[in-house]
Amino acid sequence: MLTGWDRRETRGFEGRGFTLVELLVVISIISLLVSLALPGLTQARRQAEQVHCLANQHQLMLAWIMFASENDDKLCRPESWDRTLEPYYQLKEVTHCKTEGDSSKYSPSYGVSNTMGGTSRDGVNPYLRLHLVSQPAGRMVFVDKDRLGADCYWPLLWHENGWVWRPWSWSGGLQGTTDRHKNGCNMSFADGHGEWVHWKDDRTRKLIKGQIADPSEASADNADLAYLVEVLTVTRTRTAENGD
Repeated sequence: MLTGWDRRETRGFEGRGFTLVELLVVISIISLLVSLALPGLTQARRQAEQVHCLANQHQLMLAWIMFASENDDKLCRPESWDRTLEPYYQLKEVTHCKTEGDSSKYSPSYGVSNTMGGTSRDGVNPYLRLHLVSQPAGRMVFVDKDRLGADCYWPLLWHENGWVWRPWSWSGGLQGTTDRHKNGCNMSFADGHGEWVHWKDDRTRKLIKGQIADPSEASADNADLAYLVEVLTVTRTRTAENGD
């Protein structure tokens, strides 16, 4: 049985609230925990977006291959791939990356290499039929592109006996390179596999963001440019003029 003293002590304890110092300590701890968790959550969200984007490209690759199999092995035109392949994929959403926001406002988030069914550019003749694609595991088809870039992707320019980045200012939107996934982008290849490619040269990212005005400045000894030349081009068949 509680004595009068015990009851007074219990009532005093039950009626006591948090002091301002205690509240500040609790708030500080919560803020610290949130600040520690947010970077991890942000990283997880970006990783999920990148994986979802790669899954989109996988669906588009299946559509691209099915189109060729039903059309005498012919490859679809890169500049009209979205309309051409639409009957072969179920959801329009697969043409848009989640990082682009409302998909109804933008063109497709992906481009198709000009080498795959396009036109002769910079001395490179494209593949026109699927069975003619040599080394399909190393020939890029779909790629993340800037929302203002053309559906046909060709960020290269043959200039003075060497490859340089195509200027962003040139008409046609063929450049279109983006780094929307962790300073890199997703690519899919003619054998059906896809992968995330990280831009290694800081000049590539600066060119994409408009921090370098002259593409030639970002081209010399650029490993990213060399990689795109490898996955986008085939044997040059003629002497190229500057431009298309």
